[in-house]
Amino acid sequence: MKAFPKQYIVAHRGASGLVPHENTLEAFQKAIDVGADCIELDVRKTKDQQIIVIHDDHLLEAVVKETNYADLLAISNGLGYHLPLLSEALKLVKGKILVDIEIKEAGYEEEIVDLIHQYLSNDEFMIRSFEDQSVLAVKKYDPQIITALLLGKDKPKHVVLTRLSELFPGFRLRRCRADYVSPHYRLLRFGFIKRMKWLKKAVSVWTLNDENLIRKYLKMGVDSLVTDYPNLGLKLRDELSKKG
Repeated sequence: MKAFPKQYIVAHRGASGLVPHENTLEAFQKAIDVGADCIELDVRKTKDQQIIVIHDDHLLEAVVKETNYADLLAISNGLGYHLPLLSEALKLVKGKILVDIEIKEAGYEEEIVDLIHQYLSNDEFMIRSFEDQSVLAVKKYDPQIITALLLGKDKPKHVVLTRLSELFPGFRLRRCRADYVSPHYRLLRFGFIKRMKWLKKAVSVWTLNDENLIRKYLKMGVDSLVTDYPNLGLKLRDELSKKG
């Protein structure tokens, strides 16, 4: 499977800008309803070994990896939403939309892949991560899975070295065997897209919500654009496509 057969609009944590809570079944269904090409979601593991859909490493004061799923679920219910298991999300999206799964922590990549394979075939999902070792672990376990290296890490230990490796990620991409690259939009400098095309790596830019910025980066020729508002991304992509 080619990563992006056309210019994709990816719903960030579902259509997170259109619903009260991100990374929920409601957010994923909304993304499907508005016609997004793909859903991006985040996964972590709880104390009792459940793979759940959540971005942060904590929910209120509860640390995800130190808390059982039932307790996290009780907290989310108290906040007015359902904290989904990855399995619930996969059941929802199967046969309806492509899903791009971000692994937030290294160390249990094979468990995640095995769980995904209970519901989806390799042409129905992709995997992304900021962690080079996670991307490589997935490729070693199943070379046919499409993977991406995320760039734009928040508050890295070594700021200058990290930013240089993100602006010029060729070595890292080869080392972790990523199929495509997913940079923060501010990294698209110094001919980034042209350099990635030379390396035969598709570019999936994140996360754009401003109309002018979405239009700008679609015109620049990114292969995929991640947004909280997939309805806006789709509208602008269609407008640009009509203009030729």
